[in-house]
Amino acid sequence: MSSGELRQRKAPSSNDAKKSGTEEDVKQERTPSPMEIVQEKYRKFFTRSFWGILMIIVFAVILHLGHEAVSLFVILLQIMVFKEMLAIRYSEAKERNLWGFRTLHWFFLFGTLFYAYGAPFLDLSKKLIKQYTHVDPPFLHSHLLISFILYVTGFVAFIFTLKKNSLKYQFGQLTWTLMTLLIVVGQSNFIIQNVFKGLFWFVLPCSLIICNDIMAYMCGMVAGRRFIDKPLTKLSPNKTWEGFVGALFCTLIWAFMFSAVLAQYNWFICPKELSLTKPFDEQMLTCVPDPVFVAKEFLLPPQAVLLLQYAGISKTSVTLLPIQLHALAFALFASLIAPFGGFFASGIKRAYQKKDFDTLFPGHGGVTDRMDCQFIMGFFAYVYYTVFISVPRMDVTQIIAAISHLPLTEQENVLQHLYKTLRA
Repeated sequence: MSSGELRQRKAPSSNDAKKSGTEEDVKQERTPSPMEIVQEKYRKFFTRSFWGILMIIVFAVILHLGHEAVSLFVILLQIMVFKEMLAIRYSEAKERNLWGFRTLHWFFLFGTLFYAYGAPFLDLSKKLIKQYTHVDPPFLHSHLLISFILYVTGFVAFIFTLKKNSLKYQFGQLTWTLMTLLIVVGQSNFIIQNVFKGLFWFVLPCSLIICNDIMAYMCGMVAGRRFIDKPLTKLSPNKTWEGFVGALFCTLIWAFMFSAVLAQYNWFICPKELSLTKPFDEQMLTCVPDPVFVAKEFLLPPQAVLLLQYAGISKTSVTLLPIQLHALAFALFASLIAPFGGFFASGIKRAYQKKDFDTLFPGHGGVTDRMDCQFIMGFFAYVYYTVFISVPRMDVTQIIAAISHLPLTEQENVLQHLYKTLRA
């Protein structure tokens, strides 16, 4: 046999090489078997469940620490969400020569947080300085003025960072940052106000989002695509109609039952004043329960009475806590409207080709992936409480402060009117 024939036998042809390469690709990209699909599905389920339970435990511990701890936790979440939102549009190549540009965006966050939450810390600083130095610092008297100075400083600094070749990117990033601050800090400010109205108004909305999310996942996993072979939305192709509807009913049941449980404890239903000198002091938290937390008898509609009679039950009324009926409205919002916060976040991830905002929580993604529905839910809780439940109240300190600003003659009129009222 000649050496040429040996070379022909030893060296595979280009067609043979292509064929073997294709076979290897097929082996590597083969379709997983049904058993492997089921195993992967359950692996994701157990990973997601483990981290979900861990997050709930951490959440419960923070709740146990009290109102101030919860507020600090919400502020921490805002910072982490801001970080993830800023990173999703970050371009190292474009920002390499923009000195201080990224730091400036964090300065805008600091200024916004100071405007939203800085007043109590400013008051505490004034008291401490006056107590230990006997000097009343004039520069700490106006929270609004300091907030405005921070804003103007950031605005002017941004102009100085502008570079001719990066204008479009810089203005795009500034718009993105301002939108993030509006959505995240703006809505979270209402969440913290809910906390001090009573932990009930923070815990119930949060629990409804968590319940809806878990039950949508469970119902979708068990019955997804069996009745409606169409995704709930193109932005989230894994979400199913069966999961959406199943989660709605489960959330309604949870809201009705869990609201009654929370209403039994003063620690949840009593409002609390923010205290920076004695934070985490919850032992003496007592109050007169709001009427929505007091049991009340409700007459049943005639149709319901007839149905009960057919079932052999003679009942014309039912005793419930009014908050249980209000909780159903919360559950409807958590199931029908709040998920659109998640769809909004999914749209952002698709726009920037990201699976998750971060990988902090395996199976769950980042903080933004967990908080996308909570922001609008907290905003709704604040609006609902203010419009349908809140009763205007003033404590003694506020009344005295208001009277002290009146002219002396009007103060005397108030005193005489109060005297006549008490004697009547």
